[in-house]
Amino acid sequence: MQILFVTFSDIRICSSSNIRNISLIKGLLDIGNSVDIISYKTNNKAQVQDEIFKPVTDRCRVFEISGSLVSEKVSSGLLIKGSKNIKVRLYSLLRKLYYVLEPVDSMRKTALSLDIEGLGLGEYDLMISSSNPYSVHILAERIKKRYFKAGIKWVQYWGDALYFDTLIRHPIFPARLKKAEYNLIRNCDAVFYTNAVILGKQKELFRDMADKMTYIETPYAFAEKSEKAEFAYQVGYFGSFSTVVRDIMPLYSVLSEANYRSVIIGNGDVEINPTNTLEVLPRATVSIVREYENNTRILACICNKLPSNKEETGLIPGKAYHYGATDKTVLVIGASPDVETFLRKYNRFVFVPNDSQQIRETIDKLIRASIRKETPIKEVNPINAATKFVEYLNIRNK
Repeated sequence: MQILFVTFSDIRICSSSNIRNISLIKGLLDIGNSVDIISYKTNNKAQVQDEIFKPVTDRCRVFEISGSLVSEKVSSGLLIKGSKNIKVRLYSLLRKLYYVLEPVDSMRKTALSLDIEGLGLGEYDLMISSSNPYSVHILAERIKKRYFKAGIKWVQYWGDALYFDTLIRHPIFPARLKKAEYNLIRNCDAVFYTNAVILGKQKELFRDMADKMTYIETPYAFAEKSEKAEFAYQVGYFGSFSTVVRDIMPLYSVLSEANYRSVIIGNGDVEINPTNTLEVLPRATVSIVREYENNTRILACICNKLPSNKEETGLIPGKAYHYGATDKTVLVIGASPDVETFLRKYNRFVFVPNDSQQIRETIDKLIRASIRKETPIKEVNPINAATKFVEYLNIRNK
């Protein structure tokens, strides 16, 4: 197939969404498809470009669009951990207020007004729009109406689900959230989510569109088999953290007091400090993080909190799949009951509540055990994920 892959971020930038996008694109290419990419060109100096994506993007034509984004002005400050800059803090406050008032995200108005003329697009069999941000689906619908008046099959690929993800951060106006998400997905031909739990929640929430919804596991193209018998770090956490969404403090309290070496790489809304045995670094590229991961025995993944009403969201961090693609021990912290049940089918993870005492006991037990190589989850291999993606579309076409 000739595929147009629409993003609303710079495809060169290191982010969880782009890791997922690049991995699926690689899989689609490897099984014989041609892929063109629409990418948003950013001037945000706080965002980090990752050269590890280049071997994939070099196999594609990349069409760049640009414009002025509210989120770009404020996000640069959010990546500066512990910043005392008053302007940065003000932008952060304004961003939170904006999300309360804006039911989709801070890029919606840009998606509606961005100049999309003169892109020079070709003919395609399929258009895929991939969020986050959610506004990419607004942009994709505009592109479809402008360039494909005769019609084109349009598939949406969601990393998170708007309604349930936003409920965690801003638990107000749920009816507005539901309506906004309904409007995003109603005109596409199929919607892919990242696991069966969120798929079930979405089918229940939007029953009249349930028959066009499915899921594929988040693919990961950058896993490496470990050849090490000894590791520089016993435990590592690599990713963002937040007191509202992913609370790192129980894990940090364990690692900061431990007598073994560990490492945390990522940014968040709380300041964490290194110790004699704990190394702490800011957000880094996949290339750098992968070096640390290769030197780490146990990979820790912190799951999203449930919203205040304790309703299951089905949100699973991409890191769970990334780590599941390795042969390392993976410690999943704070999984909800439904998410834990779903992940247990892979026979790949060690689960523990997000409680410092239980985390300490579990890690100590894992360290005392002999090192073992785990079997990577085959579903997250990019070729396998892309094959499942295409096979579902072929079935719907019959």
